[in-house]
Amino acid sequence: MSHSQRAAYRDRHPQCRLCRCRPTAAVDHDAVTGLVRGAVCRSCNSWLGSMEAALRVPERAMQQQAASLHWKFEADGTDALAHYAGELSYLGLTVKEFAGGLLAVRRLLSVPCVYWTGQAAGPARETRWTKTGPLADAEEAERHHRRLRSACGVAAVVTAFEPDDGVNSPSPRGLVKSFTGSPQHHYGSRRACLDRSGRPPGGGQEGRAAPG
Repeated sequence: MSHSQRAAYRDRHPQCRLCRCRPTAAVDHDAVTGLVRGAVCRSCNSWLGSMEAALRVPERAMQQQAASLHWKFEADGTDALAHYAGELSYLGLTVKEFAGGLLAVRRLLSVPCVYWTGQAAGPARETRWTKTGPLADAEEAERHHRRLRSACGVAAVVTAFEPDDGVNSPSPRGLVKSFTGSPQHHYGSRRACLDRSGRPPGGGQEGRAAPG
């Protein structure tokens, strides 16, 4: 679709198809088929992209909104996804299908690693990280978090559930979240969910990471 065609389509559909309260800013299309799905506002377009990103294994760190869907689902199951039934219907998915997609991605992101930095500026592309991992499971990652939260000189701690592909990443990738001090908030309130992280071979290793 050309620029003029997109502009004409938005003119014919001035109100966001999803929220129905904001003016359209983008013509949304299926990334696989290329078919136009509707005209949406900037906010809804961003959220749709996040929902689709949550169903893909990322090359680096998963987009923050996409990651939040995983953490909400780990904490509260399909109840956490009911709020998004309208968006999922728009994407041609049921809550059950979306939940299955999240689980499939989560199983592929099975290797927990803990990263920390002493840089006060906080995580950024040039941040130098120290890494512990791969770790045996989420419980071991939790113990490292508790230790690092009380350590002097640590400015930021994150966990990253990464693919079991043998890549020794110098910076957090995969499903990443900052540690808040609450294991329940970090991993989800349902302890059974922790078993999804898997148990990679090799145990933990520590080393200084290169710039990300």
